[in-house]
Amino acid sequence: MSDEFDSNPDSNFSPFWPLFILMIGLLGWSGYQVYATNSQRNVYDQQFQAEVPTITAAQNISNRYVALMKDLVETSGKDQAAAQIVKDAITAGLIHVQPNANGTNSAATPAAPEPSK
Repeated sequence: MSDEFDSNPDSNFSPFWPLFILMIGLLGWSGYQVYATNSQRNVYDQQFQAEVPTITAAQNISNRYVALMKDLVETSGKDQAAAQIVKDAITAGLIHVQPNANGTNSAATPAAPEPSK
């Protein structure tokens, strides 16, 4: 007959050790994945915290630029040189003109500049 029907008591097989090794391996692998993910997250947090002053400075520069453009547009109504600067800035794409309610473009309120690519 075949070996699978052999009822020899000397060949007892216990699934304990293979399952134990598999479970230890899975537990170790899961632990390493958690450790690696947390380490990577900590590195990203440190990098972001190091760049906070640069981000703040960029936001301040952007706010000052928008305020400067608004002031220049207001001044352009009274000063011919400022009007020429506004026209040149519009043609250069430094000021993006927003449409008014009636559908025409004017330089009354400049939009914030788009980020450069």
